[in-house]
Amino acid sequence: MRTLVVTGGAKGIGFGVAERFAGEGWHVVVADSDPQASADAAEKLGAEAAVVDVTDRAGLVDACRAAALRTGGIDALVTSAGITRIGPSAELAEDDWRAVVDVDLTGTFLSCQAAAPHLRDGSAVVTIASTAAFRGMPGRAAYCAAKAGVVALTRCLAAEWAPRVRVNSVAPGWVDTPFLRDAARRGHVDLDELAARPPMKRLSDVTDVVGAVRFLVSDEAGFVTGQTLTVDGGWVWAS
Repeated sequence: MRTLVVTGGAKGIGFGVAERFAGEGWHVVVADSDPQASADAAEKLGAEAAVVDVTDRAGLVDACRAAALRTGGIDALVTSAGITRIGPSAELAEDDWRAVVDVDLTGTFLSCQAAAPHLRDGSAVVTIASTAAFRGMPGRAAYCAAKAGVVALTRCLAAEWAPRVRVNSVAPGWVDTPFLRDAARRGHVDLDELAARPPMKRLSDVTDVVGAVRFLVSDEAGFVTGQTLTVDGGWVWAS
């Protein structure tokens, strides 16, 4: 049986990824820092829950080791755990900067590092970056920097781990998730304005991102590594 570990797998993009792979018969490990959400997601999907914070290296090592012991190895890792802190760069608290970098960038690295000894030959890693890696977005210095780091990390791991493991990234645009809707409720974004930005004239749906992840894990992408697939309806390159 093929095994997927997805960090941040209880909600949003991570849950969408977990749902898609579970539906295809994979053994899915929903790794998330929220114990209740992780348990609920795992129960709904017939998956395995692993309560782990991606800033906790030891917890990640234990979760990946346990997943590998159950099925003999890990076939895919998707790193979807992420947070943001919004505020003027000149006033952004150091704690907010560190929190975002610790989860979004260091957490991605630690997740990949924890999974590495258990990744089977021919396996795939897909990191979740963001179009923020390519755009200067006011008020999001930490998020932009962290996601740009994820893109660079992906390229480094792809070069280092080839040919045994492929490592790629997906960079979503504005995705209609609870994460984004919470930002809208706080007045940080206007959903209608965001939907009007890309040439495709809508927000990304979780399924758009999941489809890109699934492709990069699949055999059809067997000669693709070190790439970042932007899923944003054309927003970054058309504006």
